[in-house]
Amino acid sequence: MTPFLKRSIYYPVCNHRVIILCMMLFVGVAAFAQDQIVKLSKENTVGSIIRAIEQQTNLSVDYSTNDLDPSANVRVSSKTIRLSTLLNEMLENRNLSYRIYNKHIIISPLVQKRDASTTSPHPTELVHELTGQVVDGRGESVIGAAVRVVGAQGGTITNVNGKFSIQVTPKSILEISYIGYATQHVHVGQMSTINVVMSEDQHLLDEVVVVGYGTQRKIDLTGSVSSIGSKELMKAPLQNVSNLLTGKLSGLTSIQTTGKPGVDGTALYVRGINSFGGGGPIVIIDGVPGTMDYMNPNDIESISILKDAAASIYGVQGANGVILITTKSGNRNTSEINYTGSYTFTHNTAMPEFLDAKDYMYWNNKARQMDGLTPLWTADIQNKVCSNDPNSIYGETDWLKKIFHTGSTQQHNISASGTTRRIRYYTSLGYMDQQGTLRNTAFTRFNVRTNLDIQVAKNLRFISNISGFKSQRDWPGTSIDNQSEFNPIKQATETIPIIKSEYQGLPTAYQRGSYYVNGYAALYNSGYKKEKRWTFDSNYKLEYDFSGLTDVLKGLKLSVFGAYNYGHTTDANFDNYYQLYYLTSNLEEGVGGASGYTEGGSFTKASSWSENWLLRPQLEYVRDFGQHHVGLLFLYEKQLSKSSTMSGFKRKFHSTEPVDISLGTEFPELPVAGEHSRSGQASWVGRLNYSFANKYLFEFTFREDGSYVFAPENRWGFFPSVSAGWVVSQEKFFQKLLPVVDYFKIRASYGSSGKDNVSPFLYNSNFGVANNSMVLGSSAIAQFYTTNPYVYRNLTWSTTHSFNLGFDVDLWNQKLGIELDLFYQLTSNILESRSGNYPPSLGGYYPSYQNSGKVDNRGFELTITHHNRLGKDFSYMVKGMFSFARNKVLREALTDNYPNYRAILGHSLNAQYGFKALGLFQTQEQIDNYPAAPSGMIRLGDIMYADINGDGVINSRYDYVKIGYGTLPEINYSFNVDVNYKDFYLTMLWQGVDHCDYELSGVYDTGVTATTVYTSTFEDNRNSPCYLVEGAWTPENTNAKYPRLSTVPNGNNAWRSTWWTVNGQYLRLKALNIGYNVPVKFLKSTPFSRLSIYLAGSNLLTFSHFKYVDPESPSVSNGYYPQQRTYSIREFGIRKAL
Repeated sequence: MTPFLKRSIYYPVCNHRVIILCMMLFVGVAAFAQDQIVKLSKENTVGSIIRAIEQQTNLSVDYSTNDLDPSANVRVSSKTIRLSTLLNEMLENRNLSYRIYNKHIIISPLVQKRDASTTSPHPTELVHELTGQVVDGRGESVIGAAVRVVGAQGGTITNVNGKFSIQVTPKSILEISYIGYATQHVHVGQMSTINVVMSEDQHLLDEVVVVGYGTQRKIDLTGSVSSIGSKELMKAPLQNVSNLLTGKLSGLTSIQTTGKPGVDGTALYVRGINSFGGGGPIVIIDGVPGTMDYMNPNDIESISILKDAAASIYGVQGANGVILITTKSGNRNTSEINYTGSYTFTHNTAMPEFLDAKDYMYWNNKARQMDGLTPLWTADIQNKVCSNDPNSIYGETDWLKKIFHTGSTQQHNISASGTTRRIRYYTSLGYMDQQGTLRNTAFTRFNVRTNLDIQVAKNLRFISNISGFKSQRDWPGTSIDNQSEFNPIKQATETIPIIKSEYQGLPTAYQRGSYYVNGYAALYNSGYKKEKRWTFDSNYKLEYDFSGLTDVLKGLKLSVFGAYNYGHTTDANFDNYYQLYYLTSNLEEGVGGASGYTEGGSFTKASSWSENWLLRPQLEYVRDFGQHHVGLLFLYEKQLSKSSTMSGFKRKFHSTEPVDISLGTEFPELPVAGEHSRSGQASWVGRLNYSFANKYLFEFTFREDGSYVFAPENRWGFFPSVSAGWVVSQEKFFQKLLPVVDYFKIRASYGSSGKDNVSPFLYNSNFGVANNSMVLGSSAIAQFYTTNPYVYRNLTWSTTHSFNLGFDVDLWNQKLGIELDLFYQLTSNILESRSGNYPPSLGGYYPSYQNSGKVDNRGFELTITHHNRLGKDFSYMVKGMFSFARNKVLREALTDNYPNYRAILGHSLNAQYGFKALGLFQTQEQIDNYPAAPSGMIRLGDIMYADINGDGVINSRYDYVKIGYGTLPEINYSFNVDVNYKDFYLTMLWQGVDHCDYELSGVYDTGVTATTVYTSTFEDNRNSPCYLVEGAWTPENTNAKYPRLSTVPNGNNAWRSTWWTVNGQYLRLKALNIGYNVPVKFLKSTPFSRLSIYLAGSNLLTFSHFKYVDPESPSVSNGYYPQQRTYSIREFGIRKAL
């Protein structure tokens, strides 16, 4: 089923409000239409004139050959003539009239006026009942077709036999419509019965989809392409375009790893991953590689995803799939000013509850007793905490409430679009202000865009798309990255809850190991990080259409496409020194500087810029020869990129708001650094499309890429693809065999694409500068030149071979649609970095590159869509999507001493590795008979691991095994529901994943332990989550869910293992929208012609196996910034331009 059919919901009966709105919209259209100019040939017939009108305007002509003979000659006053004049001259003396309605010119007989003596004084005497039946081209009854009188209130729908009855007058124009069929208009006259045969909508047959370097008719597609329009995208007012795609496109996996303002985008994968290092799809915006993270979502017209051989046309860029984004262009027949605005409240999706002061002191003392230590929190301290003694540092503080609050986002967008005689235009201005749930974090963005489509001359067209954005990200001086030890979220979760947040005019802190930290103070006292970014994007296309010159060249177009991008970023990071009033682990008090900062502070300022050029001359030929449809494309593409960075650093400032590095008084050893780079790519691209009778389909594409990465003899890679399709439902035997099947197409494809993801110029002996060595006997830093130890001239492309088999089915008058794709990918000659291949004298333990890896990836995608209408006012659509993708490593470079935790041969690329946990130690005998532990002192209640190789020693090199799926889900599914009732509508998106896991023990899988607040209690007396403490092993609770209570660091329990592997399966209500279209009668005194108001939410409900962490979180090692639950109110309006 086509995307249009999937998204379209037709209202069977229009009430008076809708009719008034339609009249307001179409009066302007009709006036514009009649003023259009039509050019004619020397000799004209009715048929040739009608063809000229339909080709040169955006109108279709509806008439009966019984009323108007297509072969009749017509004399016109001019070869260049206004449409209204042409119609009047064509219909002169033929007793016919016309009217323009909804892009249709309806020609019908004149209704003769009745003699006054016979005319009834009552208008009702002219009304009569019209009965009829509606059938399709096969003679089957069309159930639920909408039948109404144009310009009148009310209407009806056909019954199970396709029959209807309706009250009409002789002047009535009857409109019959149904999804997937061309709307019919019939002049009633004196008819009392009518039979209507519905034909397939030619618009649907000609519906185009954005594909590589152009568009194709939907019916001609033989590859696997998913697409979505702007209406579906904007059903949730999210800030980042990538977040809008979650659960809406089959085969697309999305993971939102953070909720940080400005970097809260979603990592996207098309059909999983198929090579070492993974990698997401390339994003092409209006024909130019780019990024969607800073786009204004309101500017997007459609998004397509190329998943199989369809992506091969992008060669080296398309190995991981392609996302094509098309921005909006001007409306053809109307001029509009649009405004959308929203205000959103944001909250964290998941955070565990931590112990309050009373529970902390109780459980911490109990843990110390189990460690054989004296309880730390005496009755005197407990009294000070509970009484909040003003003369004491002790008091109760909820540190998470101190650092988090309700965030907010406001978005505003205004745009203007329309058409003049020669110019189609779209221009917009967008603004977003995002205040994070973590205090003192924010992001603002301004977007501007102007798209022009200019008909310079009869056959010459010029298109330009110009856009830009300016953004600023504001964070505290301390890092909020989850890899930072001084992350304020990590500090807040670990700081003990029994001290005040401030004491004696200073923020407080408790000593953790060698650190004195306070997460709340770090947000406001640690300085600032400001990132300012602005980008200018432009692309231009000059196209000449040879169709008007001679019939031989009809369908031939020559174009030149060029693009230029400039981006500039400045970073200003000031790390401010500030003091804390601290409590040591020995309960001593004092004043000192916050850990991680030097007295006087430090300031870093960096600036970077990049430029990108693209040039693409292109020749395209598309033409129909009877039932033969032919498409040809040939182009050359060249890309060039340049970038440069420069940074400076100083310490010891006298001002807490330095405006420049010059205010610093101390230079580090290397105060200034910088670098620059250049890269380029050249490509030849070709495509051949052929179809016969819209039934037998064929496509061949090729791309030859040249990469500067490889040696000259390996520089060029050739990547072809071939695909075919068969529209079985067009066969006569099939129509008789399965009449309930409206459409059935089989697709098959093969394509190849390459990768060059390795460091460039390894085929030459290169040099670099090292700065990290010292002169012997001196503290001075020495600079010296280094060279690469080995030259690699044989490195070449890795190649991905993609196979796809697809089925598209529509059933029961297109009420049910099914799309199924089966795929297999094989990537060979993967570039690997292999260590230890050579002895030290020849550069041993330096990376050694070779084309040796091989990975396959297989799976399927299923989309089922059902839409229906119940009665006159209620309609609904339900769409379910399910996809599965699993990869396996078939070959990798292994050395003799390769550790188990890196040996992924035969397993998935992103599988989890760790120890197999056997349980918790319950007896001393178990401890005595246990092999040598990987680390730490073993006690009752600790985790017991399996000795896989039986050597009596537990270590990661030989005893790590696969313990779970990776963080990238193998299964993705979603349910979309759209419900419409009169002026109200509801949309709902449920999205879920399966076959994925994540670890609570940290980010490391290479034998390095990483305790986290989610896996160990009270380490260095830090606070702990309630669930971890209440479920911990104690002598009274031996059947425990978690290891023993302890305040002492315990390396044994921190290892990655099945004990800390969490099933990442989840189902969440990703988006919910409840809206109302304000009736037109309430807008008469306003400038708006349409107004919608709705409430929206995202991430409202989540069902998962571990409720204390968002299941999309990649790591909990150092305090992650949670994903966001949002609640929004939004309005949308359109005002006609004057």
